[in-house]
Amino acid sequence: MESNNPSSGNDHNIYTDKVLTTNDTLIHGDRRQLSSKTDSLNSNMSSTLNTPSKQTTRLNTNYRIVRNLKSLLRKTAGLVYPLQESSQTLLNSSLDFGTTIVGPATSQPSLQDILKYASLHNKSLLSENISQMCYTLQSEGVFLEKITRNKRRWYLFKLDSDNSSLMWKQGNKILELDSIRDVRIGKMASNYREEYGVSDNFADLWLTIIYSVSNKLKALHVIAEDKDRFDAFLNVICGLVSRRRKLMESISIPDSERFAKIHWETTVSEREEDRSSDTLTFQEVSKLCKRFHIYCSKDHLWKIFNIADVNNNQLLNFKEFQHFVELLRERNEVNHIWKKLVKSNTSMSLDIFWQFLKYVQMEVVLSKTECELLFNKYKNMKTRLLDEEAFLQYLRNASFMTDETENSFDYSKPLNHYFIASSHNTYLLGKQIAETPSVEAYIQVLQQGCRSVEIDIWDDESGPVVCHGVLTAAIPLGNVLKVIRKYAFISSPFPLIISLEIHCDRNNQKITKEKIEKIFGGLLYTDVLNNNDLPSPLELRHKIIIKSKKPKHYDAETQTFTTESSSKTGSSSNLDYSSTFGSSNYDDSEEYTSTGSTTIKSRKSSISGSKPITNIQPMSPNEPTNFNRIKRIGTITGRVVVIKDLIDISAIYGVKYRNFSLPESKAVAHCFSLNEKKVNSMCKDVSLKLSLDKHNRRYLMRLYPHVFRYKSTNFDPIYYWKLGIQMVATNWQTNDLGQQINLAMFQLTNQKNEIAHSGYVLKPLSLRSKVGKVNDLISMYDQLQLENFSEPNEIKIKILSGQLLPKLENNSSSDSDFAPYVVVKFIIDGESIMNPVHYLKNCTRLSETEIRSGACPGNGFNPVWNAETNITLSCLNFSFIQIIVKTSETTLASCTIKTEYLKRGYRHLPLYSIDGERYIFSTLFIYSEITRSKIE
Repeated sequence: MESNNPSSGNDHNIYTDKVLTTNDTLIHGDRRQLSSKTDSLNSNMSSTLNTPSKQTTRLNTNYRIVRNLKSLLRKTAGLVYPLQESSQTLLNSSLDFGTTIVGPATSQPSLQDILKYASLHNKSLLSENISQMCYTLQSEGVFLEKITRNKRRWYLFKLDSDNSSLMWKQGNKILELDSIRDVRIGKMASNYREEYGVSDNFADLWLTIIYSVSNKLKALHVIAEDKDRFDAFLNVICGLVSRRRKLMESISIPDSERFAKIHWETTVSEREEDRSSDTLTFQEVSKLCKRFHIYCSKDHLWKIFNIADVNNNQLLNFKEFQHFVELLRERNEVNHIWKKLVKSNTSMSLDIFWQFLKYVQMEVVLSKTECELLFNKYKNMKTRLLDEEAFLQYLRNASFMTDETENSFDYSKPLNHYFIASSHNTYLLGKQIAETPSVEAYIQVLQQGCRSVEIDIWDDESGPVVCHGVLTAAIPLGNVLKVIRKYAFISSPFPLIISLEIHCDRNNQKITKEKIEKIFGGLLYTDVLNNNDLPSPLELRHKIIIKSKKPKHYDAETQTFTTESSSKTGSSSNLDYSSTFGSSNYDDSEEYTSTGSTTIKSRKSSISGSKPITNIQPMSPNEPTNFNRIKRIGTITGRVVVIKDLIDISAIYGVKYRNFSLPESKAVAHCFSLNEKKVNSMCKDVSLKLSLDKHNRRYLMRLYPHVFRYKSTNFDPIYYWKLGIQMVATNWQTNDLGQQINLAMFQLTNQKNEIAHSGYVLKPLSLRSKVGKVNDLISMYDQLQLENFSEPNEIKIKILSGQLLPKLENNSSSDSDFAPYVVVKFIIDGESIMNPVHYLKNCTRLSETEIRSGACPGNGFNPVWNAETNITLSCLNFSFIQIIVKTSETTLASCTIKTEYLKRGYRHLPLYSIDGERYIFSTLFIYSEITRSKIE
């Protein structure tokens, strides 16, 4: 968490001159101080660590749930930078968690508290090399140049005494290491350097730290003066975060020898001589498993306990407890794979590993050199070979999704050649009716890679506001624009399209135009498109594109367009909705005036007709806030006057659909916006459906949910993607099947095996090829169908096992009733099915595209299903797989992935809650393969 987060400027340019600062910052002429003040950072790397003073008071060891540690483990999963340190024992101290519950489905104790507790026992958690660098950063710090949108300034960065936070600006700015999501350098940080206009000459010195504060992503960009200081700073940050993650894994997952050692010392004793004592009872072992969400029935645990209890006295000594942990974490399904590969040997050579990667894992783009590097990463340093434990570690860490290079993603095609991740009524966090808008909604979708958002702009006494029609709460437009500016390119460098829905009068439209230009500045793309094609996402990187409705009629005298209002709000007529602007964390001071203790606004509003009313006075503090909302009612049945200035800053123009033959339907920059019901109606007419398909090969179209979806449910986006519609807008706040498919379409992995969200997916060639006439599409699709049916895709999928499944707190079933099973759904259109699910093994068929495995009673820790099925499809362009883990009728977790993105072979898939949150340690272990054979 960062305290006193510095506000980001609106000017996109970076001033390269240093600014005069105090104490820990440098002025332009003081660059020479940098070397003298930081030479010791490197010279002291090999010196002996002077241990900082420790607290003398004893911490309360009964740690309750302090912070949500699942964020830390999810966010640090991508840290793969090789650390320059030797591997040592992470934790030698005893940790007393008392009754604290930790595990994959819960909040966990803060690592900061754990580290503080460990420091009281004078135990080292880091290697000597990293510890020395940490101490130097604590005592002397390092000067780095901090980059923001409007300035570059040198600050002295230090670690706090607990190695838990990064500080600068004399400690007024604090970034907790627990909040770090990723550290990006080199090519991985090129997106940010481009956005800030920093030369590639600084690529080797640039470091970006992505972190979160209250579930919001933030970025810290710094440049080191030289490579030595860069390496030292990077190793400290990555070293600390990596150690913290491994520490928590050691404490939470019974998957290593450390787990047995830590919990023996926690529960029994730290003394070596006590290890031979028979001490641990079954009740204590059972309690330990429950505390860490190791969901196994008592019968299952009792069976393992008896096997480990060699002397049959119903007590375990340390050696027996180690054996209990080994039996508990045994992966028989992995052992079976291992034996098939190594035969009678006990280790794996590089050649066997290479054959496994190439022919089982289908890592076709992996070179032999890259394979050797991967082998060296996991091999036993003594034998120089891979043992079974190392092989399991590889399987756990192997990416489950193809990356952009493997998919040969091309971002150089015209904009209309891509599917674009799009959001409907972005400002809402819940239902479509009576919901309070919030800037948080924009933050959430932009962090997930959404590239098309919507803003509904209405009149209010302060000026333009964003809300869902009349009688609802609103947020100032300036607040929304600032948030969009801040988060526009946090996840993707490709263009962001903002769809404006204008419901306000001329004065507020002028204010809207001024705010857009002021806040977005040089990011705004306004070039008039006179060529035959739209620009590409590659050409439009770090650009914001405004889409607004361009009416047909233009009044040259008043320089205005006129149109019927597009407002068809379904808002309730209840007048009790308060006018609260508190949902925003961003204050737009230009829009607020204060009267006494009540914050009120002055507004001009337009009633029915094209002439705005200008004599409305600011309401007094005693007037009801409902009156503010009533003033918007006039725009429902009246006409909105659209000024030319607002049209001029737009690069894409919304046009009302009449037919596909009119001149406005052939303008390069036009975009039809249709609701799902309208498109469904059009598709009943075959010729109209083909015309729609033909249109979308060259021009843009946006589709949004029908007004009847007042609960913010989602449709199946596949049907509309198959029509070539680029912007299929969904309700991102609802994690139903439609949204899961939508997210799966736009998710890939980047070079660091993290989930990446470019927000743009190139359409299949069959939806991009230009055709002269509508009838040409019929012959083209007939030919395509013949080709697809002549080379069908045979998909085989095995659901082998699960790991550390969550047990929901509201699930009333007892441990004995806990019997997880999986349901596999192939989400496809009916036209692609050539042979429904067949070859069923350890599963039953529920439908042509759905199977269910058997249950694994009493075991949520490592259930094994070995369920297998096949399905034959003619085409994979719009094929998805959803795997749901259930017990009884309760959904525990799920994972949805595009079939083409799933890497072949053995993979561990992450699991997500019904709300879309990723569980920390919960995974599914699967095997998949796709074969394509030609039918003569």
